Amino acid sequence: MYNDLCAFASLREIFFSPSRIDAKNKKTDMKTTAKENLYQLREFLENISNDHYTAKPEILSGASIGQHIRHILEFYLLLVSGSFSGTISYDKRKRDIRIEEDTRFAIQTIDRLHSGIDTLDEKYQVKMEADYSNGEKSQKLIDSSVGRELAYCIEHSIHHQALIKAGLIAIGLNNIISEDFGVAYSTIRYKKNSCAQ
Repeated sequence: MYNDLCAFASLREIFFSPSRIDAKNKKTDMKTTAKENLYQLREFLENISNDHYTAKPEILSGASIGQHIRHILEFYLLLVSGSFSGTISYDKRKRDIRIEEDTRFAIQTIDRLHSGIDTLDEKYQVKMEADYSNGEKSQKLIDSSVGRELAYCIEHSIHHQALIKAGLIAIGLNNIISEDFGVAYSTIRYKKNSCAQ
């Protein structure tokens, strides 16, 4: 299995690194990383049936895999729409049931997000609006940028992908995802560097 991870890390490097790295500045482009994350979700959605997508494995505490995908995609949707208004609020999710019940609709949503992400300016300053109270409403406005919020959406997605992976393992479908599905980029780099030594 360790050798498989090394081989996969090499393939991943071949397919993704040239497009993700600005050769002059050696910096990762957040928009491309976000689209890579969404592409990984799209590949997964192409390989799961709607019955499995809407199933609620016990390990997911009554949630379906589709509900986790919807949650991920709605954060990205709010980032794209909020970047134009100047205020991003992840609390204002629509909870569109079509995303969580229909893989085709979820794929269409990802395709729309790819186009939306292309229009973003990572350096654009925004406010992130949130309410962290558990009583009366108490909205906070936090200074941020589109690039920072892209990073947040990527990390948020990876967290939920790890939960999805647990659900897939529970129903015997972990063979439809890659080894690095739901794994942090820092962990992938660590494994890659360990393979090289």
